[in-house]
Amino acid sequence: MEVRDLDYLLVVAERGSVLRAAEHLGMTQPAVTKAVARLERELGMPLFERDPRGMVPTLAGAALIARAKKIRLEYDDAMRELGELRAGTVGLLRFGFSPTIPAELVFGACSQLLRERPAARFQLRERLGDELMEALVGGEVDLVVARLPENAAENLSIVPLYMDQLFVVADSRHPLARRSGISLHDLTLEEWVLPPKGILLRQQLEEAFRKQDLPPPRLRVETDSNRSAMLGLLRGSRWLSLCRKSTLSQMGHLRALDLADGALDLRRSIGVLYRSGAYLAPVACRLVEILKERSGDQ
Repeated sequence: MEVRDLDYLLVVAERGSVLRAAEHLGMTQPAVTKAVARLERELGMPLFERDPRGMVPTLAGAALIARAKKIRLEYDDAMRELGELRAGTVGLLRFGFSPTIPAELVFGACSQLLRERPAARFQLRERLGDELMEALVGGEVDLVVARLPENAAENLSIVPLYMDQLFVVADSRHPLARRSGISLHDLTLEEWVLPPKGILLRQQLEEAFRKQDLPPPRLRVETDSNRSAMLGLLRGSRWLSLCRKSTLSQMGHLRALDLADGALDLRRSIGVLYRSGAYLAPVACRLVEILKERSGDQ
């Protein structure tokens, strides 16, 4: 079984037809058909069925495709590691982070690493939660800094960094800013500026309302912009949002609302995630160390 045949298999599965796969690969249709046929002969069973939707994987095909994706990731990791050993270079560090992670932590760590390793190169991606995990599992990024999921997948390793806590905030002139012992029911009467549903923080907030049989927060603005830009929308408004303590101290126009005890728990664990068993270049390992050192300030 040749690695290139597995590559052709993955493209056929992704494109849904031999013709579209051949066009994407810049090959002839018969050449791609022969590659799939070679695999089917080796395995002794069909890998695709034809239906009105195109080429649909059989049970055997779906199983091989899942394995082929892992093989491709392992192969790419091996080639990358060997290439760095041959060239004696630090390579490119592909680093993803959530919009809710403090910019000073991410960029401060990158800046320190660049001072220590002048030859290091970064490819930074700021993505929402679901997109970030897809990029990590798909091998598009090497490391991710984000909120740690409660049940991490077996193929992911985690390095805890710090425990974060957020607060419900409003403009200092908002009527709730002068009250104490505010309940979740009080918050249902207000409108909110929140990140998209793909962010775990948004899901955590809505789950807290649901547990008390309350309707979800009334959304006025949904944005995937960075935290400071999002909080700027609250200036002079009647809207609410969520904010980290360190960010709140920098936003003079905002106040953390005084919620009743136990009304809302917005703690979350932040950490580094990477694929278990994946190749991590020395520069990536050093970045994790720097993030751990700097996380004590959060």
